[in-house]
Amino acid sequence: MRSIIAIQEGQLSLDQLKQLETVVRRVYAEHIGDYELSIVWTVADKKHTVTDRQWSRSSACTIAVPNGFPLDKRQTFLLALEGEWRAVTGQHPDQMSFSAFDEDNFKQVIKGNLARFSPLGRFLFLARTMFRVMQSKRKHGVMISLFNQ
Repeated sequence: MRSIIAIQEGQLSLDQLKQLETVVRRVYAEHIGDYELSIVWTVADKKHTVTDRQWSRSSACTIAVPNGFPLDKRQTFLLALEGEWRAVTGQHPDQMSFSAFDEDNFKQVIKGNLARFSPLGRFLFLARTMFRVMQSKRKHGVMISLFNQ
């Protein structure tokens, strides 16, 4: 299973990212199951996103769950994740977005995004992203990809 979490540059410290990654993995295991979960943090440059006509300080967590996962259990998972996230970050609920897509739908979104590239562009994008993510994992212990950089 996979998760992509988008945040703004400087919004969270590396220690908070590590805490949140632990929280996401634990809450996922408790509510969804003991699946291997890969988490990629996508960090946007400061002042590249806007929320309610102000520079954004919001976070967006998109995560895959097993196909057909019951909606009531999905909601319980997302509410538990939101509560624990807020405990670490102190963010207001308006600054957070959590989505749990069926695995097949999650894959379709990723494929759709990659389909916009030419074959060479797709290869270069994936190679650069994977290099940055693996380099980050080795250096910081979490997989971080820089958006717009």
